[in-house]
Amino acid sequence: MAKGQLVKYVPEEDIQRILDYFKEKNLIVMYSISTVCLNTGLRVSDVLGLEFSNLENTSLKEIKTKKMKDLTFNYKCLECFDLLKEFYKQKGFKNYDSGFVFKSMIRPRSAITYQGVNFRMKEMKKELNINYPMNTHSFRKAWGRKVYYSFNKDLALVMKALNHVDPAVTLRYIGIDEDDLSKIYKNVIF
Repeated sequence: MAKGQLVKYVPEEDIQRILDYFKEKNLIVMYSISTVCLNTGLRVSDVLGLEFSNLENTSLKEIKTKKMKDLTFNYKCLECFDLLKEFYKQKGFKNYDSGFVFKSMIRPRSAITYQGVNFRMKEMKKELNINYPMNTHSFRKAWGRKVYYSFNKDLALVMKALNHVDPAVTLRYIGIDEDDLSKIYKNVIF
């Protein structure tokens, strides 16, 4: 398997199960991280760095690529930001509406760590019996796939949105090669 392709996208039928799981367990920070990743296509490293003061800014520098990315947070993201403020306020955080958006529950002045997110993802996968390879990057792949199918399979649009330069990489990234080959083998019959 090519580098960067070890995890797959999250199938749409699992997305709501995952979000419901985090919400039902009152893991509001994880619910919100997942929702923002799924609704923006951002890498988790970029999401964890968000601060309440820069949510109005529609441009950010991606940590991995160092490229600028323009984006707009949709209503689902905005609802999560409000939900987090209320959650932090209920927890008694003094900085409930400032600093990092995705706060550590142990150190509220710091962002939750990637390791903390990963721990919760592994826990969720086990409890929901999700057996395919996935992590938070799978949300980005699911977003790219959704964009692809929602916008008439416009590969150039998906590439631009993901800051990709190679069409073959983008297709593989969003799982199109696997699906198309499977359809070919099932449907081409002599």
